Amino acid sequence: MQLTSFAKLHSGRRSLMIHFEPDTYRAVHAGESIQLLPKEFVLLRFLYEHAGRSFSREQLLDSVWRLETPGDRTVDDHIYRIRKKLSKWSHLLSVETIRGQGYKLTRIAPKQEASPLLQDEEFAANVNRMMSKYHGLGMGQAMQLLSANRDILRLPGDPFYDVYIHFVRGDFDWLITTDSISLWQKAAYAVFIHANIQFDYKASLYYFERLIAKSDMLTQDWQYDLQINVIFLYIESGMLKKAREQLEAMRHAITDLNSPSFTAIYLLKEMHLELQEGHMDAAELKLQECEALLIRHPMQRERGAFLVSKAFYLYQQGAIRSARKVLDEGIETIRQTHFIPHLLGSLKTTLMYFGTNVRDETYRLKYQLQWNLMAAEYHFKDLLVKTEHVLGRHL
Repeated sequence: MQLTSFAKLHSGRRSLMIHFEPDTYRAVHAGESIQLLPKEFVLLRFLYEHAGRSFSREQLLDSVWRLETPGDRTVDDHIYRIRKKLSKWSHLLSVETIRGQGYKLTRIAPKQEASPLLQDEEFAANVNRMMSKYHGLGMGQAMQLLSANRDILRLPGDPFYDVYIHFVRGDFDWLITTDSISLWQKAAYAVFIHANIQFDYKASLYYFERLIAKSDMLTQDWQYDLQINVIFLYIESGMLKKAREQLEAMRHAITDLNSPSFTAIYLLKEMHLELQEGHMDAAELKLQECEALLIRHPMQRERGAFLVSKAFYLYQQGAIRSARKVLDEGIETIRQTHFIPHLLGSLKTTLMYFGTNVRDETYRLKYQLQWNLMAAEYHFKDLLVKTEHVLGRHL
């Protein structure tokens, strides 16, 4: 389930100053980095993403060491080490001890120096075009680095990308709990998060259809995103006739949009439906059409999705060895884009496929492990409860 639109949602919030790199356990700011141990990294990011809130030791243990049995001094020891490592960033943030409660991270607002760039509309438009280009090419890491260093580079903010960057890097809890975006914006992100973190397809479909029915509260781009992504939920739910009807209803709109990204995703939705209906020749033609599009428009995020889809086709053809190779390449391509929701969506689709269409227990276990690791890192269980609360209240 992939959010593809450039919908312009509005938020006055500025981007985070610190960029977190989960692969290396580093926190980065303005070209400087702090190397952390794994649990230090998770604890600091948790406090940073919930800046201004106090947490007891028990709450921090439950959030960071939920599957472990750490000692009584675990939180205090980690806070001590984090404070030492953050000493050179004392002008940016502090971890405070709240007597009788626990700990709280406070971000220190940087002094805003007058910059002519912030008043330069042409410059602001160019920055937005650069971010949009990174977005369109699936360069999530570049988007995150640009956003994280906005204050240093004196870059103007953008209402959409100030929010969307949280989605790209997997700040799902922020999107669900923040008060800085509207309820409809929150619901729009929530339906995509809900669809990406659990396997009850009909539950996600229910929320999608409810939001689509009220989509006049959202921009046209958001409506396209919802309508094209609901197709896959119909397929996953076994509602193939409904999926076909939705594809036909979207065909002219996709042509009129003239968006390579939307077109690629649409072609892959068609391919999956043909595959589910057993039309192997038609599925192959859709893959060929998508591949030709990606040669003309090299979008890494969409190329990853294409390779994953091609792997499913190869599995259906009985070419297990080739299917495994292409699947690995597809998942790794998406991973390298640093678009966390798209990686989750591809892993979920892969596991769904192994559970319903083919049997490859070795690879099912391989990707189940990857899914489990991400479920623990992003707290799917708690996130699902929060997401359903938001959707149930507003839809």
